[in-house]
Amino acid sequence: MRENPRARLTADFRPDSVHTVTLFIPALFWPHASTDHDAPIVPALQTLIGRSDAGESPCDDEQAWLCEQFGVLRQVDWPTAPIALFGAGMPPGSDFWLSADPVHLQVNRDQLILMAPESLSITDAEAVSLCAALNRHFGADGLSFLAPQPDRWYLKTARPPRIHTSRLSRAVGQDVDRMLPEGEDRLAWHRIFNEAQMLLHAHPVNEAREQRAALPINSLWFSGGGTLPAARPSFQAVMGSSALARGLSKLTSTPFTPTEQGIDAIAADDVLIELRDAATASLRLDPAAWKRALEDLEQRWFAPLAGQLKKGRFRRLVIATVADGYSHRWSVSRTNLWRWWRPAACLGIPIGGP
Repeated sequence: MRENPRARLTADFRPDSVHTVTLFIPALFWPHASTDHDAPIVPALQTLIGRSDAGESPCDDEQAWLCEQFGVLRQVDWPTAPIALFGAGMPPGSDFWLSADPVHLQVNRDQLILMAPESLSITDAEAVSLCAALNRHFGADGLSFLAPQPDRWYLKTARPPRIHTSRLSRAVGQDVDRMLPEGEDRLAWHRIFNEAQMLLHAHPVNEAREQRAALPINSLWFSGGGTLPAARPSFQAVMGSSALARGLSKLTSTPFTPTEQGIDAIAADDVLIELRDAATASLRLDPAAWKRALEDLEQRWFAPLAGQLKKGRFRRLVIATVADGYSHRWSVSRTNLWRWWRPAACLGIPIGGP
C-alpha cells in the first residue's frame, strides 16, 4: 500500500514545534519606481510564496502594519515617534512627540530631494552638537530635541500640533515641497522646517562635513506624531532591530530578541520576526544593496526556515510586507509545500496588488 505523504507529515509532527512564525519584511519589493533594479535571487522565498495561501488588505505603510498588529489606534498620525522613543530607552511620558529625523536635502533643478539618515553616517558627537543648537534656537517656542540614536532624533512639543505628516520612507528620493506637514498649524511648521534648515546649514558640524566631502545634515523630517498609546500583546515573542518593534514589545510586555541572534533564538509558540535589512538599503536609494540584503536574508532566514518548516519545526510560516498602500500576506503550512504544481513567485512587482 502506497504511503500517503500528508498522513506522514501529520504523523511525524514534532510535539515541541513552534506553531506560527510571522516574517515581516519591509521593502520586500523595491519601493522606488523611478530607479531600475535587478530582481534578487531568492528561490526559497519564491517557492514559499508561490505555494502559500495569499491575502491582502489596505495598509498605509510598514509602520502602520506594526501598529495594527498590536492594536495601536491611529491618532492624527500613527503615533510611531513616542513608541520608537520608548523602544530606544527613553520614557516619553504623556508628552507629544514627533520624529525629527536628520536628513539631507539635495537641490535638483527647482526641487529639493530628500536623502535619509541612512545615507549620512552621522556620529554621536554630531547628533549631540546639532541637537544642542536646535534646542537653543527653538527652546522659546516650547520645542525640545533629543537624539537617543545618532540617526534617529525626536522632538517634544509644548502642545500637540494640529498637523498631519508624511512618513520618512515615503519622502525619500522625492520632492519634499509636496510632502510638508498639512493641517491647521501647517504654516507654523513650515516656518520651523525652514528655520531648522538655515540653522543647520551654518553650523560648524556641517562645515566640517563638507570639508571632508560628506553630505551635510541640512534639514529635519517631521513625522509619526502622537502620545504614547495603549497596545495589546499579539505575539508571544518579537524579534527585530527597529526601535519601533522594540517599543511595541516593551509597551505590551512581550519578550524581545534582536534579530542578530538568528533562527536558533526562536523559542515562543507564536513569534513575530521583523527583517529590516532590505528596507535600510531602500532608504539609501541603493538597489544593488537592496538586492544583496534580500539574498543574504535568503541564506540566513528564508532557506533555513523553509527547511525547518518541512521538517516540522514550525507548523506555519507567514510572510508579510506592505507595498502600494496594501498589506500582502502569504501563509504556508507543511501541507502547502506539497503544491508542487504551483510555480515559484516572481518578486519583480507586488503579488496580488491592486
